[in-house]
Parts: sequence; structure tokens; C-alpha cells
Amino acid sequence: MTQPVTIKTLGKFSVHLGDMLVSSESGRTQRVWKLFKRLITSRHRPVPADALVRTLWGADEPEDTQRSLDMLLARLRRLLTADGEERNCILYLGNSYQWNPQVQISLDVLDFENLIKQAETADNDEAQIFLLKQAVELYNGSYLEENAGEMWILSVANYYKRLYLKALGDLCALYSKHGLMNEIIELSTQAINYEPFEEVLHERIIRTLYLQGEVIAAKKHYDSFLTQVQQELGAEPSEDFLAQFRGLWESSEEQENLDNIKGVLDGEISRSGAYFCTVDIFNQIYVIDKRAEERMRFPVFLALITVTLEELPHPGGSRDDNQVLRQAMFTLRHCMMSTLRRGDIVTQYTKNQFLLMLSAYQPENAEAALSRVKHLFLAAISGVAIDIQFSVSQVGAG
Repeated sequence: MTQPVTIKTLGKFSVHLGDMLVSSESGRTQRVWKLFKRLITSRHRPVPADALVRTLWGADEPEDTQRSLDMLLARLRRLLTADGEERNCILYLGNSYQWNPQVQISLDVLDFENLIKQAETADNDEAQIFLLKQAVELYNGSYLEENAGEMWILSVANYYKRLYLKALGDLCALYSKHGLMNEIIELSTQAINYEPFEEVLHERIIRTLYLQGEVIAAKKHYDSFLTQVQQELGAEPSEDFLAQFRGLWESSEEQENLDNIKGVLDGEISRSGAYFCTVDIFNQIYVIDKRAEERMRFPVFLALITVTLEELPHPGGSRDDNQVLRQAMFTLRHCMMSTLRRGDIVTQYTKNQFLLMLSAYQPENAEAALSRVKHLFLAAISGVAIDIQFSVSQVGAG
């Protein structure tokens, strides 16, 4: 009996013929396996030859597209019979190609969907948990993650992601119903490895920790997620996410040892450079510093730095303004964090502006610090059509 073709697409891609691994996406076979992925993804319908050519070569089509495509198909057919078994895997249907539905396959996404469907009709919680747990364990990353972002795969990858998050939410609801809170945290933490910026996962961890009385751990995870979004995406979590947790920590009745709290705070203080925070935190620090300035008469200055994209010197030129701006803001932030003093506070206020609080004896000192930042930034982006402007105002003055 012919061995099935075993295919894994959720996470790391692989193809086995029985126990033999035949997939290897080295330089020589990368395009061959991309052809295979395209046919498997569209296995229920024929794929026109020109669509395969676009998938495989994009705008860099070979001179003889049909001959190049035929050569890839021949190589793929040989790879799929490497165990000596005869398999007519690919059908030619009037200038289109399709995976042969008669060829036996074991495909992880089919098992994934079937387990979820079985869970929906299970007649008790224990059976549902058993089936959903198997389903989520099959999800080891996004669908064909090596090809993430390619147009032919986007809708399919999003479909399986939504299915995974729904199954995960259903399983966590069952765990919560039966008081299995540690399982919720473990499951959601594992899911973050695959979907690191999915807010619902972080929300679930934070709330579960909080409900278990682990308020410091919940707050630490909340702060860590905010920092991750700011540093890696140059953005803020959604307003819905932030609104859920405003005031949550203040209402806690968690008891802690003062030495432990001081140890956590001292660890934050020991970091060098300026302090980067969310706009909400910046607003709170501003109020505190303004009150301190009124009480102690120690000047604090508010500064706004604005990044401006200059016009291209040649009207026919092109650039991705959003990408250029994101990179510029990232570079500027690095310049500020490495140049400003430890007591200074920084937040990204809009997509092209940073808001700062600077401690200085005179406005000239604050302006000198910002001039150093500007000089360092312009040197770092030499040759890019970008400029920055800054303004300074003393807190409480006028």
C-alpha cells in the first residue's frame, strides 16, 4: 500500500513520504517547494499556469515561462516519488494544474479543522477539552510562516489564525469554568510565541494572574507588553486594551514586603539613559513633576521634537514615506536614549513627534541637550531627506 504524503504547514513546513523527509528549502529546491505549497494551498481547485508563474517568479519571469514551469513540475514529481512509490500527484487540466485528490495525504490543517469540528459537537466538557487541546497543540506557528506576507497565502493564513485563537479562547473558557487557571496561563504564554502582538492573549494572562492574587506578576506582564509594542512596532496597544487596565492596579489589595518593592523600583532606577514610557504614564509624571516644581522651585522643561520628511530632490523619485518615518523615529529614539540624562522622560506623542521632560537649570541647557540629539540624529541618517525641529517650554511658566 502506498504511503501517504505527510505535510506539516502550521509553523515549520515539512513533507514526509512515510518516514522519509523529502522537503528541504535550500537554494536549489526553494522554488520547487514553493510550487508544492501553492498547489496544496489551492488543492480543491485548478491553478492557472500564469498564476503559478506569478507566485514563483513575480516580476522576474524567465524568458520561456512554460519550459521553466515544466522543469519545476518534473523535479517536484521526482521528489514526491523518492521512496520508490508511484504517485501521480499533479494533474494537468487545460493549462491549469491541480493537486490530485486521489493521492492520499496526511495534512495537519485538515486534522486541525476536524478536531475543532468534533469539539463543537462533543456532549461534555471533558471531551471538549480533550479535543480542543489536541487541536491547539497542532498549531506550531502561522500557516506556511516562511512565506508570510505573500498575497496568495494571506487569506488562508488569517483563516487558520482566527480558527486557532477561537479554539484557544474556547479551551481557556473551559479551563476557567473548572478552575484550571495555571493551564490558562501556560496555554496563553505558549500562544504568544506564535502571535506575540495578539492583545487578547496578553489580556487573558494579565487577568488570570490578577484574579489569582498575583498582582505584581500581572502588572509586570502588562508593562512588558507595552514596552514590547513600543520598541518593536513603534506604536501603542489599542485604546480598548489600555482602558481595561486603567485603575486596576490601584484597586489591588495585594500585600507586599517594602524591601521587595524597593528592590523592584531600584532595579528600574539603575537603568542608564533617559526613561521611555507610554503617553499615559508621561501625563502622570508631568503632573507630579509640575507639582514638585511648584513646591521646590526646581525647573523642569517640556520639549517637543518633530520629524519632517523633506521633498524628494527629483520629482520622479519614489520612497515609502511611512517606512522612512518609522525608521527615522526609531533612530531618533535611540539617539535620545543614549544622549539624554537618566532623569529625563521621553514618550512618542504622535507618529512623527516625541514629547520630553528635561531637568535643567536654564532653558539654554535644555536646548543644548536637544541640539546634541539633533546633531547625532542627522549624522546617523546622513543622506536621507529628513529634518527635525524642537521647541522648549518651562513647566509652570506662563
